[in-house]
Amino acid sequence: MEFNRNALIIDSSNEDRELLKDKLLKASAKKIIVFSLNGRQKLTELTAQHKIKCLYINANIGKKDLFFILKYFSMLREKDGIETAIFIACDDYELLQEITNEFNLKNTQFLHMPLDTEDLVKKIQIATLGKVEAVAKKASSDPLNIDLEFVNVFITNTKKVLTDMAQIKELTHSAPMLMSNLKEPLNIAISSKILISSTYFKGSYYIAFPEETFLALYNVVVQEAQSKITDENKDFASELANIIYGQCKKKFSDDGLNLEMVIPSLHLGEIQYKVVIVIPFSCDLGKFYLAVAPGLI
Repeated sequence: MEFNRNALIIDSSNEDRELLKDKLLKASAKKIIVFSLNGRQKLTELTAQHKIKCLYINANIGKKDLFFILKYFSMLREKDGIETAIFIACDDYELLQEITNEFNLKNTQFLHMPLDTEDLVKKIQIATLGKVEAVAKKASSDPLNIDLEFVNVFITNTKKVLTDMAQIKELTHSAPMLMSNLKEPLNIAISSKILISSTYFKGSYYIAFPEETFLALYNVVVQEAQSKITDENKDFASELANIIYGQCKKKFSDDGLNLEMVIPSLHLGEIQYKVVIVIPFSCDLGKFYLAVAPGLI
């Protein structure tokens, strides 16, 4: 699953552009990354760095810029397979006909003026997030109702890092579950904790290992056989967490979300917190876990 929450607003009116941007950020609890332009200037530079999931254009930017932008996004779709939801605000019937005749636009809606800003915000939220999840999450008391797309970036990069470092061929994971709902307690000897405070998630991430799995992984990567966890080898857990976090940070940065650099901390024994969500992993070296403690920072 790709982490893409990028919306682009193009409107020649600075006031209207900033008003829509502010309303969108507030309505989505800043879960949407919003960019804004007053025309086609800097468009290619912006899209070279960030894939746009939803585009809103007000035809007040002029026909020349409007046609350039539509041609450009049509090219991105044909060249790179990037599907962008497009909303075009326009009351010029002849211009709408020209657009319809000129472009084979998919996933495009035409909006009549004057705009219902609240309705437009909802449309952009749905197109960008898939649903108005900011509202749903704010109203929900379900502890499992966290941003799973954000969590998935950590799952993907955990698998990638461990597969590359330890040459693991088969690495699978189960669906997230509450630790309190597990039939048997987790066998955790050592874990590394990362504190995260961002728009999408506030809390702690753990990568946690039973002793057997940790030592087997250490043996493969470091090429030193160990019989127990010691002061000499325990920092390996922090090193793994740091590499995984670095890969996740790069992915988020590419998509417009900047996370701070952090230093993982070691944690021995069970993870104790009122709400802990666990993602179990299994491979030929044994079992291990990602654990998420929302709100624990």
